[in-house]
Amino acid sequence: MFIEPTRSNRVTIPGSEKAADPHAKVIAGVDPGERIAVTVRLRPDQAIPDGYAGRPRDEFEAEHSARAADITAVGAFAHDYGLDVGGIDAVQRTMTLGGTAAQMHDAFGAELAQFRSADETYRGRVGAISVPGSVADAITSVTGLDDGAVSTSHRVTAQATPATPGYTPLDVARAYKFPAGDGTGEHIGVISLGGRYDDRVQAAYQKAMGVPHVAFNVVDVDGGADRPTDAGPTGENMLDAEMIGTLVPNADKTLYIAPNTDRGFLDAISTALHDKHQNDVLSISWGGPEERFTPQAVRAFNELFKEARAMGVSVFAAAGDNGATDGIPDGNLHVDFPSSSPGVIANGGTKLTTSPDGSIAKETVWNELRHKQGATGGGISGINKKPPVQAQLPIAGRGVPDIAGDADPTTGFRMLVPTGDGKASLELVGGTSAVAPLYAALAARLEQNLGHPIGDLQKAIYAAPNDAFHDITTGNNGGYKAQRGWDAATGRGSVDGSALLTSLEHRPPADAIG
Repeated sequence: MFIEPTRSNRVTIPGSEKAADPHAKVIAGVDPGERIAVTVRLRPDQAIPDGYAGRPRDEFEAEHSARAADITAVGAFAHDYGLDVGGIDAVQRTMTLGGTAAQMHDAFGAELAQFRSADETYRGRVGAISVPGSVADAITSVTGLDDGAVSTSHRVTAQATPATPGYTPLDVARAYKFPAGDGTGEHIGVISLGGRYDDRVQAAYQKAMGVPHVAFNVVDVDGGADRPTDAGPTGENMLDAEMIGTLVPNADKTLYIAPNTDRGFLDAISTALHDKHQNDVLSISWGGPEERFTPQAVRAFNELFKEARAMGVSVFAAAGDNGATDGIPDGNLHVDFPSSSPGVIANGGTKLTTSPDGSIAKETVWNELRHKQGATGGGISGINKKPPVQAQLPIAGRGVPDIAGDADPTTGFRMLVPTGDGKASLELVGGTSAVAPLYAALAARLEQNLGHPIGDLQKAIYAAPNDAFHDITTGNNGGYKAQRGWDAATGRGSVDGSALLTSLEHRPPADAIG
């Protein structure tokens, strides 16, 4: 039995309350001696600005790092409860604390148990996280007490046939009129929640595409993948790597592989924002229904994306592959997170048909639910307010997506995927997880052509003229219909890269920063 922690002068971390999962059952208690590592996030010394700051990265990071006094206070708190202090990163505002389950229970008041759902067995918790009042103001979130999966990759496969051979990344870039560019001087981070990266497969694909092969950097976060042999996440990693590697081969490209937990997800994003690669663009092909994330976790994600915007880092997130319900069979409409965060550029999916000359012949909303091949996510967030760029839209919350691109697997991308036996097979791959890296590569080309930081790309997307997008007006995602202008199935539509570049070139510098 755990000893109940002293409750005097303890403060609950707002939004950390967690109810029991009705789809999982408790199968055992947690071994009191089990070792657990958590990430404690700290407040910034100065508040993160709401818009693009236009500051050199090192200056921004110095001003918005954790306070030395807060680090000292949390270190003392950890010592009092017998916890080890591992990594301390003032710039990321994180401290890693380690200890036994019994010590974590005492330190954070967390009720831990082993749970089993249809998909996994995991360590979970019920109730709130609390800390002593002496550190309550310093700590913004604690993640890692739970180790269950929170997200899935938004990747869908189909069988290639003579009638549906699929496209290459270069084919779709041509249809969307991407400006020329190889990514030289640009830095792209890809967030991964499992699997591995196979550079031999990457090299073979780049050779087939006729572009240079420059390997991805790989950064393991929180120990990397829990199951590096898992074919699903590995297929996702290779989709992202082959898409970006084909379109901007000479960019500095880094894959951040973390366990599929809220702690791993957050730590991967934080690392990608602040490590030595100094990424200008992030691609996220993972997510889950908003209801899976505690308010504490949502706040932590939103703060990181707010930080990314202030630093001028464009973050692209897939909007989901299960239509307007986001796969929840309760008869209601649901939105995928983190695509519903106000600080990201949310990517929906279309069904693209091209003409013999490579131009767009037809483009509709991706919806193959009747064939069990998915549909684009999209809708109105129930947890996040709409960002200022959507202020004029007649919606109550954050509208998803902002833009869309080819995601229907029957008109998807021909990708090379490791088979686990040292070989690889060609697959036809779609899903909104293909759209996030596609447009991340576009952002790198845009910035390369501009020769200076884009600033707030989401703001630029909504400020751009209509001819910078291919407006999708046909189809639905099971809850929202395509229509003229923005809609909750395809956003503003698919992007005309050259027209968007022209819009950026004519944008006043003050608008980029404001």
